[in-house]
This record gives sequence, structure tokens and C-alpha cells, in this order.
Amino acid sequence: MDMANSELGHQLTLQAAAQIRGLIIDRVLLPGEKIRQVDLAEKIGVSRSPLREALRTLEAEGVVSYEANRGYVVARLDDNDLEQIFDMREMLEAKLLKTISRPDPDCLRRLKEANDRMMEAIEARDVAKVLHWNREFHFGIFDLSPLNQFRREVQRLWQLSEGYSASWWWRTPDADKRINREHKAIIAALRKYDIEGLIALCDEHRVGGFEGSLTGVAR
Repeated sequence: MDMANSELGHQLTLQAAAQIRGLIIDRVLLPGEKIRQVDLAEKIGVSRSPLREALRTLEAEGVVSYEANRGYVVARLDDNDLEQIFDMREMLEAKLLKTISRPDPDCLRRLKEANDRMMEAIEARDVAKVLHWNREFHFGIFDLSPLNQFRREVQRLWQLSEGYSASWWWRTPDADKRINREHKAIIAALRKYDIEGLIALCDEHRVGGFEGSLTGVAR
């Protein structure tokens, strides 16, 4: 029973963290804004305990921060922060992609399914599912690499920046069509095991939709 309760608590924490990310992406919670835990717990329908654990998780990811005399606040990343994150992602992700094994048909099928589910979530404007399936798509590729430490660091950088990424997706005309087209091209490069082409496609995809948004990222 204790193990079952522990697993349930863990799932509630993960769900609460996902919901808070969604509120940040939807700009319901703004960068620098104080998080009022009582109001937030009521809004997302969880008790205070999983909410506190979710905030600790998000603090470790850098999504929120804890300030003396204020409590938890939504982290604020400026253009310089985001430029550095994208530069680091470019380097680390290229290393991962250079070391991936050839994907089998089942892997390619899962990637196609993840992309299809992401398109459905974009149409439904379900932020949590969009983020989930986008991570399933890209980390399904990164998981083909044996470089576990690189992958963990890439995951941390994604968690820092994906809220900003998703907010730009909603503001970019035909973003769903662009993402769908680029994901399909990535799968095609994987099927051919064209590593250099794959890296080039992923570099273009990473900054797609950011043109003009960040001085250093739009390169």
C-alpha cells in the first residue's frame, strides 16, 4: 500500500508540474510573477503536497525560482539566456545525433505516431500534450545514442526553454504545417541513416519560428 501511495504521489507531482508548465506557456503565469500556492492548487485541482513537490521539481529544472520573502516565482529568461541555451543545445544535440545507431522500423513507426499525436494536440491547443509528444519525438531519436550524460543535459536545457518555444509556436502563422513538414523530413533522413542531413535538418528545425525573435538565435 505504501508503495502504491508513493507511486500515486509521484504521478500527481508529475501531472501538477505539467499543468504549471502549461500555465506558464499560455502566459497565465508570467515571467517574474509570484506563484500563489493556495490559488494555484485550486486552479489545477491538486492538494498542497503534490503542488509543493511539483514546484521543487520545476525549481530544479530552472522553470521557477525561490526568492526570499516572496516564495516561488516564474523564472525570467532574457534573450541572452535563451541564446546561450540554444547554442548549448546545438552543440550537445549534434554530438548525440552523430552517435545514434540506425533506427529499426519500430522506432520509425513510434516517431511517426508521436508526430501525428503532436499535430492533433496542436489542433486541440492542448499545451501539455504538445510538449509531451514533441519530447517523445525528439528524445526518441536522442535515445538511439549511448551518450547518457549528454542526453540528460539536453533534457535539462529543453525544460528550461520549451515554454518559450511553445509560446512562439502559437504566435507563428502555419506553425503546425512547418513542424509537421520538418518532422517528416527528419524521419526521412533517419530512414536513410543520413547523419549529416539529419543534423542540418535538426539545426534548422531548432530555430524555426524564432526568426527575428532573438538576435543571436536567428542565425
